Amino acid sequence: MRSFLSPVVCSVLVAAVSMLTCSDSLQAQPKKDPVETHTLTAKDGWPIKITYYKHEGNRDTPVVVLLHAMGGDRRAWTAGYANQLWTKGFAVIAVDLRKHGESKAETSSGAATDVGDLKPDDYKRMVAFDMEAVKNFIFKEHQDQNLNMRKMGIVAPEMSAVIALNFAMVDWQQVPYDDAPVASMRTPRGQDVRAIVLISPETSVRGLTTAVPVRKMRNGALPIAFLFCVGAEDTLDKGDTQQLYSQIRGRGSSDRVLMESYPYNLRGMALFGKNLKIEPHIEVFLEKFLLELEDEWVDRRSRLQR
Repeated sequence: MRSFLSPVVCSVLVAAVSMLTCSDSLQAQPKKDPVETHTLTAKDGWPIKITYYKHEGNRDTPVVVLLHAMGGDRRAWTAGYANQLWTKGFAVIAVDLRKHGESKAETSSGAATDVGDLKPDDYKRMVAFDMEAVKNFIFKEHQDQNLNMRKMGIVAPEMSAVIALNFAMVDWQQVPYDDAPVASMRTPRGQDVRAIVLISPETSVRGLTTAVPVRKMRNGALPIAFLFCVGAEDTLDKGDTQQLYSQIRGRGSSDRVLMESYPYNLRGMALFGKNLKIEPHIEVFLEKFLLELEDEWVDRRSRLQR
């Protein structure tokens, strides 16, 4: 049978069908899951388990590291609040510190070490090794342009407040690469922690205290913003949060050192999910001091290695 369609009309119809087929194919492709699980390896070989909420291809994204209390693990965050922060525009990393959650290693006898085996050196290694492994992961994601490590925050309840403050101090003590004649032009190796949320913070653990980092950070000595959160009737607090807040804030007033208290005898993660507004308080704080922070993405490799 002879076709009544001209060659031009046929070409248009073929192109249209091709476009529709291509469109259907693209729509049929599943969206990539933004949540990833990784096992990092600390410098001493200890496995550190993390859950990562990723904003792929957005290099201006701030990153928030979520720690846990003694005996807790990252599931306290992955049950919901980590995803809530992700929807607000943050890359989120929930961490199991060593001997907690899934960050456990087997002994020579085959038994898994856990929180009951914690020794003073373990807390120091959480700072020097566990958090360093997390920072190395953040560096990789920064270089892949999925986040901006210059906009790093930490949320730390109870015991992990000691870890967070000591790590932030170490981070700010990192000497930049000697890759430029002028100090201000040198590529930084640290100075990335810009906001810390401390929830019912403890001031010491076995072998480690907050005394030294507090001296380094008081009176706005470092450009880090702080939010202290505490239960107003927390019988275990005994004024520790108020004391730590006053020590870091120092004598002068500072709009970067804030404190919120909440009713009832509640502590740490127990403050969440009770409609006490701690969740929006943290979000507003992180938005102000991380999302709105003007610090452009830069290549963090030494100029001598590029």
